[in-house]
Amino acid sequence: MRKLYGFAMSPNTKRARLGLEEAGLAYELVDVDLMQGAHKKPEYLALNLTGRVPTLVDGDFVLWESNAILEYAAELVPTKSLGGTTPIERAEIARWMFLSAAHVGVAVQRIFAHTIRLPEDQRIPRLVTEARADLDRSLAAVETRLLERAWLVGDRLTIADLSILPTLAVAPMLGIDLGKFPSVAAWLGRAAEREPWRRVMG
Repeated sequence: MRKLYGFAMSPNTKRARLGLEEAGLAYELVDVDLMQGAHKKPEYLALNLTGRVPTLVDGDFVLWESNAILEYAAELVPTKSLGGTTPIERAEIARWMFLSAAHVGVAVQRIFAHTIRLPEDQRIPRLVTEARADLDRSLAAVETRLLERAWLVGDRLTIADLSILPTLAVAPMLGIDLGKFPSVAAWLGRAAEREPWRRVMG
């Protein structure tokens, strides 16, 4: 049985789980308790030298980085069409996944760090302001894309959607106002109605 090592509250772990669930792939979730420093222990670092979650172990194959796990899950079950079926679709999916990794995720992580995670004396309000502006810039592009479509690529949910959506699920906790982006908010609502989302996100 393949194993996914991750931390239940981690958006990155949730992203990988959603990919596996949407693909219908069986897996065992192995807890890596970040609060107790389990990601820094030798046995975990032997799987993932970066000391981050998640890590997928499928037989002899070990894969880390949640977006890479999404790609792998999509390739394992091509009949689910979670990945691109044409060069244009594959390029479109890559665009949104890169936006997720380079901009959306980074901005949300910075907001989280400087409003919740770090002690107050280490928080830098300017970084939060800049991160919120960068996030709005990214979400404006997603909003425009979703004005006349349900999902980012094609007429179905793909790993492009799964790459961004788990990060946006924490918006209320961080005071991120999705009311400015009604199509994005509706997109998040559509995802939340899916059974895999209910299993993973609760």
